[in-house]
Amino acid sequence: PAASRHFSPVEPKTACPVRRGLPVVSAAAWMASWWASWSLRVRGEATLVLLARLANVGAGTVLVLLTARHLGPSGRGEVVLAFTIAWGTTNVADLGTSTSGRINLLMPGSSVTPRNVLSLTGVLIPVQALLATVVVALLSLTSLPIGFGFGVAVVALSVATMMFNSTVSLVSGLRRYGDVLVAEATVAMFQIVVLAGLLWADRLTPTSAVLAMTVGPAFGAIQLVKVSGAWDRRRSVQDVSPWRTLIRDGLSPMAGSISFFIALRLGRMVLAVAAGTRSLGLFAVALAVPETLRILPKAVGQVVADRGRSGIDSVATARRHTRLFMVGHGVVLAVAAAVGWVLVPVVFGEGFTGARDVLVVVTAAEAVLAVHFMHQALLVGFARPKGIGVPEVVGAVVMVVLT
Repeated sequence: PAASRHFSPVEPKTACPVRRGLPVVSAAAWMASWWASWSLRVRGEATLVLLARLANVGAGTVLVLLTARHLGPSGRGEVVLAFTIAWGTTNVADLGTSTSGRINLLMPGSSVTPRNVLSLTGVLIPVQALLATVVVALLSLTSLPIGFGFGVAVVALSVATMMFNSTVSLVSGLRRYGDVLVAEATVAMFQIVVLAGLLWADRLTPTSAVLAMTVGPAFGAIQLVKVSGAWDRRRSVQDVSPWRTLIRDGLSPMAGSISFFIALRLGRMVLAVAAGTRSLGLFAVALAVPETLRILPKAVGQVVADRGRSGIDSVATARRHTRLFMVGHGVVLAVAAAVGWVLVPVVFGEGFTGARDVLVVVTAAEAVLAVHFMHQALLVGFARPKGIGVPEVVGAVVMVVLT
């Protein structure tokens, strides 16, 4: 209704005031006023999503620090290769249902239930295990140092990654961000404790690090399944027609996810094969700073999307939030690049000094990528999943040509 557009819960009553004075003071005042213009509900949801992603990134940062300093560039490169395989196979095996499931659960009047989403995920997990096994077997034929134990750990990580990613999307589709936060924090704490224990016992290797980052997400997925209420062993799935809906709606997001993987992550596998895991380790450390800050557009974008899909916010409101956020995010990235240039050799060791030049380039690229993330969230939020795949396919083609 027209009235809802003018009196949305997140519409500011007045334009955000900006005091004249020093640029830093004016910017800070403007950001504070902008945040105050959001409703308490959207601020709470954005905070919960951001905290959940912070927990995840926190554990990842500890992994980067421990593996980089203890294992060096080559060992860090092996760990990055494992996660690249895990996410690459997840993008294919889930058929885009992690995205289509959340869209349908947020859609008022949708016939898709949480049980439909969960049951389809259970069917697709063996596909993920098989796909990851094939990829590991093929890569072991190259010059990459993939032994049997490391290969098994990579397959296990791939399965756990898909489980956790799908269940997070399921519970987020129910807008139960608090449960996601608890799961993310639990997984993060578990991983940090295990990694610290491995380091203390002098047992930290690329294989043990990958296994440590596998067990946590697997248990986190089980926890989220329980809180979602979608699991019922006493009832079997009788009607699989919602599966067709989920797969059909997931095709374009799947194409987008695969293309996104090709555009951003396939180069890591190519770099590992062509130049070795040491070069991949340097590249991964350079990416640590901008990828850590990637939680900001993803967290805010998810809330904007979910509120739009639920009919709470209008298109104009969502666009305004997107534009304002991107200005602030650009400033944060610029500061992070300057600080990272100084701290990379100090934090990760002198062996990673070569990562500083790469850091500047990838941070600039991250500013452009954040625009993509936010507008992708708007497409999801306003039920236009078919528009997700095309831009990412174009980006993938460009990346392949340049590579």
